[in-house]
Amino acid sequence: MAYGKRAIWISSMLVLGIILLIIVSLVSGPFFVPIPKVLDVLLHDDGSKARTVVWNLRFPRALLAVLIGASLAVAGAMMQCLTKNPMAEPKIMGVSAGAAAMVVLIEYFFAGLPLLFFSPLVFLGAAVGGATVYSLSLKRGSLSPVRLTLAGVAVSAFLHAITVGILVLLGQDAAAVYAWLAGGLNGLTWRHVSLIAPWSLAGLLLSIMIASKMDLLELGDDTAKGLGVHVGILKTVMAVIIIILAGSAVSVSGVIGFIGLIIPHIVRKMVGVNYTYIVPVSALCGGMLLLTADLLARLVAQPIELPVGVFTAAIGCPYFLYLIRKQGEWNA
Repeated sequence: MAYGKRAIWISSMLVLGIILLIIVSLVSGPFFVPIPKVLDVLLHDDGSKARTVVWNLRFPRALLAVLIGASLAVAGAMMQCLTKNPMAEPKIMGVSAGAAAMVVLIEYFFAGLPLLFFSPLVFLGAAVGGATVYSLSLKRGSLSPVRLTLAGVAVSAFLHAITVGILVLLGQDAAAVYAWLAGGLNGLTWRHVSLIAPWSLAGLLLSIMIASKMDLLELGDDTAKGLGVHVGILKTVMAVIIIILAGSAVSVSGVIGFIGLIIPHIVRKMVGVNYTYIVPVSALCGGMLLLTADLLARLVAQPIELPVGVFTAAIGCPYFLYLIRKQGEWNA
């Protein structure tokens, strides 16, 4: 089967899977809601407990799982293209470190207030971290993948040191920060959907629009220039999209690992190396993975909710280790 047809078929299956998982998410939990009742409360506000649970709690959470998973997966694919490094992920841009530093600063100065209330400020911290890494990676006005990686490591280490220092000062008052750092979707509402949806959807749409240019970038900067690509502008746009996607995601979910790292590799196995297919399929695959992980986090040990990052690692890490070994890179 040609990669184009395969990508369409896989995308259709992923969309169907996401819809089914959303239905399971709306039904399942300590308070079980039958499917007919779910449909009824989605269409009519009857003021019942089922309406509150399904519409106010479970539905926005499911939508956010899809949006955040898609954003992290596409940001990871673009990061690997930008740096030409298969081990790259959005964290290299300093986005997660910037968000974490902002979270501990908020907790230090506004102790006792819910961190989710400050999501826009966390988004700002993520953007500042990413913008700092990007500015340091420029060399004579052009983006250097090597400098980007080194700047990302240095800035992230600096911000991590600030985060750890403030955590020590917070002492026993840092419980909320540790919960955020563990990553999760608990407590997210329609307010958070409205906060990140415009950014995530814009970033995903832009990434799809430039995917064909990313294919040319894979051929090398000189070849891409010869084919009419403005390489410097393209790399800048990619960096901005990565910051938007990853920053909006971590601003509400905290740090969720592995999605941006492993999903692009899984997708390449399915649809080949053409970013025209990798980008949209990564979005769907990332959304489905995080939705699955969130369901497991909610249901495995109910009524206790486990960190969703535990399940993204449990799902992603074995596959990634298998992939490295199969490609003969284990002894590198």
